[in-house]
Amino acid sequence: MRRLVLTAAFIAIAASHACGFETKKGVGVGQGDGWDGSTPVFDGSVADRNYTNSDMNTTITGDACGSNMYKANHLPPDLLILLDRSNSMNEDASGTTNPGPMSKWSLMTAAIKEVVGQTQANIRWGLKFFGTDNQCGVTAGADVAPGPDNAAMITAAIDGTTAASYTPTSAGEMSAGSYLAALNDPNPKYILLATDGQPTCGPPRNNSSSVPDDMRAIETVGTVAGMGIPTFVIGIATTKSATADATLNQMAVRGGLPRAGTPQYYPVSTTAELAAALTTIQAMVNLPCKFTLPGMVSNPSMVTVFIGGQAIPAGSWTLDAGNRSITIVGSTCDMLTAGTLTDVQINTGCQILIP
Repeated sequence: MRRLVLTAAFIAIAASHACGFETKKGVGVGQGDGWDGSTPVFDGSVADRNYTNSDMNTTITGDACGSNMYKANHLPPDLLILLDRSNSMNEDASGTTNPGPMSKWSLMTAAIKEVVGQTQANIRWGLKFFGTDNQCGVTAGADVAPGPDNAAMITAAIDGTTAASYTPTSAGEMSAGSYLAALNDPNPKYILLATDGQPTCGPPRNNSSSVPDDMRAIETVGTVAGMGIPTFVIGIATTKSATADATLNQMAVRGGLPRAGTPQYYPVSTTAELAAALTTIQAMVNLPCKFTLPGMVSNPSMVTVFIGGQAIPAGSWTLDAGNRSITIVGSTCDMLTAGTLTDVQINTGCQILIP
């Protein structure tokens, strides 16, 4: 059971998966009603400032500021698959057109169905195709909104779609980022960009165009990461194109979650390789090292992170883009993952978090 410790605006969260918070109005000295239905009387004594409610398994310490108390909950991540449905997805890995069940589209969508079905209890999978009008258009929203137990809906969306468009990567990425940023849920958010080649639909003919659009796509991935939404990049059978390889590497770096080693995107050519990459990615977003705050921190200098009651240096954790989550990094994260460290606590100081 997770424990919450509050000193002023002190938030305690257990080291499990990405966490969010339920807000409960707290009590200060001389006010409030008990969580067990009683009406406590406070006189400012130490005993009053340090008490435990056994029903909530919650310890509260101090009364210096604020009246919001937060209880940590596991929040499975929103992971939106941004899937390229360009004409070249009808080729096989060697470039042969219309190879039937050996096409990139057939092999890749089979892996997506498989992994989503296996992990839908832990990941809020969603799906968005690009382009959406068989040319360069990208519609707003998602074809399947991120949510629990979405395997059947994602399978149906894939089965009802064919590969028949250009590759408007920049427009697809920006649309996906804007959509996720507007979702009214506190879950951590990620994009999984799966594409088989070079971005197109570049200016000046960006309505129906095969004009390359590499730089704009790279910049857009960086822009979305700056919104607090990282992007994983999967390259589908791209090893024969040096230009596509370089672009995918840069997008992976700008997306904030590059693969260790070379290349820095995830290269796949078979159903098994994509399934392995998807499994690796879903495990990464479920690491017990990312903690979502109940709002945006306006004063990062007031934030302190404790593990096992001891403050850890700022280099062991980062306040993520958007100031709405904290990630434990490096060897400290490794020890959390292994279970050798537990009891993560985040003190935001006496500041009101912005919804």
